[in-house]
Formats: sequence, C-alpha cells, structure tokens
Amino acid sequence: MTVTYKFRIDANYYRDLIGRYYQQRPFIFRLQVQFGCIALVLMVFMALAFGTPTVSTVAGAAVMAALVYFGGISVTRWGIFQRFRYRADFGSEVTINMSDTGLNAVGLHAKGEWAWAAYPSAARFSDGVMLLRPGVIRWLPDSALIAGTRDEATALVSANSKIRAIA
Repeated sequence: MTVTYKFRIDANYYRDLIGRYYQQRPFIFRLQVQFGCIALVLMVFMALAFGTPTVSTVAGAAVMAALVYFGGISVTRWGIFQRFRYRADFGSEVTINMSDTGLNAVGLHAKGEWAWAAYPSAARFSDGVMLLRPGVIRWLPDSALIAGTRDEATALVSANSKIRAIA
C-alpha cells in the first residue's frame, strides 16, 4: 500500500504545523499553559509588591498579565514561523510517498528517504497526520492526499509507529 501527499510548503502549511505541534504536546508544555502560568505569577508578584491591592494596581496587574499571555504566545509563534520562513524550501512543492518500507520525499531543493524507525511516534488529527521524532516534525495534511485515503494513511502509520489520536 502506498499513500501519496503533494503540497506547497508555505505560510499556511507552517502555521498549521506549529498549531498542531503544540496541540499534541503534553498539557503543561502548551504555549497557553506556559504563558498562563507566567502571567499568573506576574499578577501575584505585582499584588504582593504593591501591598494593599487597589483597583488601579489590580487593573494594572491584569493588563500586564494579559500582555504577557497574548504577547508571549503571539511572539513565540511568530518567531518559530520566521525560522521556518527562511528555509530554502519555503514556497516550494513537495511530494511525500508513504509505504510499508518508509517515507520518500521529493522537493525542489531536497530528496530523501527515511525508514519508519526514523519516526517512532505520530499523532492523528482530524485533518492530518504528524510524524514525530526528537527535533523533527513532519506534518501531512489530509487535504494534500493525491493517492490513498485518510484511513489507509492512518493504518500505515499505526502499523509502523506509535500513534495517538488528537481531537
């Protein structure tokens, strides 16, 4: 059985990849939780630093916490996206074939083959499969399928990697 994906590596692809990556992480390592904890600690620190809380100090602490929370998430995602955006393959089209033996990828600037051992874990989302290993993420959106089906891709990945279903 062979499943083939063909897609363009562009801004939308990387935004999906970043979002799905953090969605599959353990709860404590998600950006919203990390920056929520930082914002909460900041609010508590500001409340203790100013002694008796007043309306203005509580409002100031809430505004600072909101800036840290929303700004931290946005800046982190933006920074990761910028790192990906300057890769040589940005904007190019890639074709990835999955088979029982592994993955084969062909793009404008690179060509590679990986055995399934290279991706020991995976996550199945409602709109694609993410193959994972330390330091490497491979996002395969279902919308890019040109040969094979979503179920065949899931069966192939689950036969060769430890896969988790993410809602």
